[in-house]
Amino acid sequence: MFQRNTGKTIPLQNYFYSIVSAFLLSFAFPPYHLGFMAYFGFVPMFFLIEHLSGWKAFKWGYVWGLFFHVANLYWIGYITLAGVVAAILFLSLYFGLFLYLASLFRDKLGDKAVYWYPFLWLLIEFLRSLGVIGFPWASIGYTQTYSINMIQFATVTGVFGVSFWVVWLNVFAFLMLKNWRERKKSLLYGTIFLLLIFLPWTYGKLTIPSNDQFKEKIEVALLQGNIDPLEKWDEAFLARNFKLYEGMTRTALKDTSLDLIIWPETATACYLRSRPKYLKRVNKLVDSSFVALLTGTPDYKFIGKGQYNAYNALFLILPYYRKIQHYYKRKLVPFGERVPFSHVFPALGRWLNALNTGIGDFTPGKAFNLFELPGTYLHKKGLNEIKSPLKFAGVICYESIFQGEVRKFINKGAKFLVIVTNDAWFGASEAPYHHAQIAVFRAVENRISIARDANTGISMIIDPYGRVLKKTKLLKEAILKGPIFIRSGKTFFTKHGDIFTYVVVGIVSIEIIWILFIGGKRQNEKSI
Repeated sequence: MFQRNTGKTIPLQNYFYSIVSAFLLSFAFPPYHLGFMAYFGFVPMFFLIEHLSGWKAFKWGYVWGLFFHVANLYWIGYITLAGVVAAILFLSLYFGLFLYLASLFRDKLGDKAVYWYPFLWLLIEFLRSLGVIGFPWASIGYTQTYSINMIQFATVTGVFGVSFWVVWLNVFAFLMLKNWRERKKSLLYGTIFLLLIFLPWTYGKLTIPSNDQFKEKIEVALLQGNIDPLEKWDEAFLARNFKLYEGMTRTALKDTSLDLIIWPETATACYLRSRPKYLKRVNKLVDSSFVALLTGTPDYKFIGKGQYNAYNALFLILPYYRKIQHYYKRKLVPFGERVPFSHVFPALGRWLNALNTGIGDFTPGKAFNLFELPGTYLHKKGLNEIKSPLKFAGVICYESIFQGEVRKFINKGAKFLVIVTNDAWFGASEAPYHHAQIAVFRAVENRISIARDANTGISMIIDPYGRVLKKTKLLKEAILKGPIFIRSGKTFFTKHGDIFTYVVVGIVSIEIIWILFIGGKRQNEKSI
């Protein structure tokens, strides 16, 4: 068994490694166009693992996670101080677990352990995405959203596969630096590092067409109202809110080629279905223009005895058709839109709401409802090349960070994707940029066009290769118009999901079991 160097290390050096790694990884994410920094972001921690073991490895991994998450999640504090503290303290546990497992592999396997680090990191990202408190916001693959040539293989692996690739780059950067005195070894590792960059870049260049390959398309308009979230729910502001969106819609409709108007998340700022006055205004607007409207709105359903379930919803309103198509948000923001496990521990939800934490009380939707533009509507709009009803999916805000959730809509037959969101709560921080760029991966993974409409920005139109065709500025009222191409096929990822991740997680899980139980047992037998 490999014997760990037991020499004492200087805590200041450990802090230095943790801070440098957190800095490199944090600034590799949007809005900074510094994705290359992620190629070296793990290297300081790989050096740290060389002289840490067991509980100490976990402790310094946790410290590393604290620095990283403070830099990446501070904006949650704009809404709730308790929430940002809880998120940072909890999510840092995953970093501690990673360093603990890495040190365990290092103890058992010696220098060969480094080749397991990408597998271990993918396990951590996978675990972090699970359950009602899953939060894959900072998956390392998202550092590459500005380098679309490098991420086209996500059609097979999804974003987790890109994270896996980035950590492999770190492995060979680490080996190159560690062996810098041995020129041949260092040159070999450096060559592999460059090859790992060259191969996906070449694949991307060969994959992304230089011109439009999609024959069918529709024209959409995204309305970015730039409404202050602290004002929009004031009843006195409601009429003004509708007046703003009606005016923006009429301005957009001066372009007679439009096929769909999109308003952002909770744009109506009222339970639209139960407010006849405002619903009538929306219907009149849609009928007069003969252009369908998709809008975010809250909704509710009575469940008996004066009780009801509230939903964060999307409504599709068609000209001269009074039956509203709807979708209810499935993935709710933990401690933002719903208290996790509140159905099991009702007292927890009541206690947190009594503290006036601003937590919503929405009910998660259950169905993967698709929206449908009927064939009669399409033909009247002159879209004769689209032969059958056009189905599309709409997801709301937080849901867009879950690649597995989104692909289920696409797999049901959606031909394009709409994302509506309200990132106004996060002001001019990095969060709106980061959130917007995540949509690039959803486009690439499923080879699908995306219309992303954000209340305060950033609104985008993204093509199936992840190219941002048009986008708005942050905190500006804007109308964004452009083409949405109709998906013609399904990718490997769309059909099979995170099978790559499951294989990697399965392999490393077997190795962990071997190291913890079988390997340790054999070592003990040898010592006897």
